[in-house]
Amino acid sequence: MIGIIAAMDSEVRDIKSAMEDSIKIHHGGMTFFKGKLNKKEVVAVKSGVGKVNAAMCTQILIDLFKVTTIIHVGVAGAVHPDLEIGDIVISEDSCQYDMDARAFGHPRGEIPNMDITFFKADPTLIKLAEAAAEALQVSYQTGRIMTADLGVDSNKLKKELREEFGGLCVEMEGAAVGQVAMQNQVPYLVIRSMSDKADSNLTDDYKKNLEASIKNGVAMVLNMIPGVA
Repeated sequence: MIGIIAAMDSEVRDIKSAMEDSIKIHHGGMTFFKGKLNKKEVVAVKSGVGKVNAAMCTQILIDLFKVTTIIHVGVAGAVHPDLEIGDIVISEDSCQYDMDARAFGHPRGEIPNMDITFFKADPTLIKLAEAAAEALQVSYQTGRIMTADLGVDSNKLKKELREEFGGLCVEMEGAAVGQVAMQNQVPYLVIRSMSDKADSNLTDDYKKNLEASIKNGVAMVLNMIPGVA
């Protein structure tokens, strides 16, 4: 069973529309759509925005639906200077940059008592995503995704995060999905379409580009499904 998570309706709408024989299951304040994509059993769900919603949703997929793979798809703010609106970032790994226990001697981003900062994505899923991007002729980069409960609209913060974590983009759910997946030993991947450049134009760019930018990420997920074990 493949679990597909998105934070918002617009990010998961076309995936749900492509499903066959789907049924709705309500749990934990969320609506899960269980059905088939290309003859593969899948569950698609809108988690809601933020790390808590994403983590709770991921655990439900694992506990209730027994998913063996998790793909998280959505939009993000570009941090790498070469990324343009509509480009894709495929997660090599992810981190929670708002985890900050430096006062207790931990590096920024490291989770105390776990001694981990970066949640590695599944190599097989990465290869499938890269192949999908190339088949669809979508511009992409593979690298680090940076997560926090924070909307980034500052060039200063972008520069700080780029220098400290080496990430490609910022968003609000991916590393929470990654942490829960890692702790449950379930392979995961995050695919993010760039809707903005995480700068002072954030609000206008996000509203303008949301619908168009998500299409590349959704198309990649649909392309990947036949190859997911």
